[in-house]
Amino acid sequence: MNNHGPDRVRWLISYADYMTLLCAFFIMLYALELMDQKTSKAVQDVLDGMFSVNAPQHLPNPPESLSPLDNQNGLMPLYTEIKQQLQVYIDSDQLDVEIEGEWIRMRLPGDMLFSAGDWEISDSKMDQLAAVANILRPIPNEINVEGHTDDVPLTSSVVVSNWDLSALRAVAIIRALELYGVAPQRMAAMGFGYHRPLVANTSAVNRAINRRVEILIRQGDSYQPWSREDAQ
Repeated sequence: MNNHGPDRVRWLISYADYMTLLCAFFIMLYALELMDQKTSKAVQDVLDGMFSVNAPQHLPNPPESLSPLDNQNGLMPLYTEIKQQLQVYIDSDQLDVEIEGEWIRMRLPGDMLFSAGDWEISDSKMDQLAAVANILRPIPNEINVEGHTDDVPLTSSVVVSNWDLSALRAVAIIRALELYGVAPQRMAAMGFGYHRPLVANTSAVNRAINRRVEILIRQGDSYQPWSREDAQ
């Protein structure tokens, strides 16, 4: 063995590495003893998988989804509140409320809101829209208003088609909600004409059902403005 020259203490490097690894090993064993039984078992299983090709691989389970939309849990409180606040209109067949996916849908008969071929809201229905606005105003949710008609051609010289009429009626509802303080940047108006009927346009009764306005409330973002006053 050469006791002279720069290589005479090289063995100390290997020895130091060995002692470091041995120390880390005993520290790991001590840490395992401090863990509870369930955690210790999980760590041991992972180590077995690292050092054995035949050991079963234990992959972590994905976290449970906490989405408020699961089973409509995020919409149920609002849905319940709407039914409670507007029960008088529901009982008198002036309003229908349901949950559809991530939306709450409020359906209002068009004949109760508008005269035939017109888009001006009846004065007697403004109280109902005020009640709807009282629910929509303090919440952050996105709101879509859809206008729907039947398939009877219009004879008006002002409105060209049912599609135009449905869009004008949706806009009229939005303007009424804005008047009662609902933030306009949260709302969108859409007209579908007679292209999305609830029932076949085969009778006067069915056509009356298809003439409607629907207010859809989406599961919302808490960072959206809550009211027209807050947005200014």
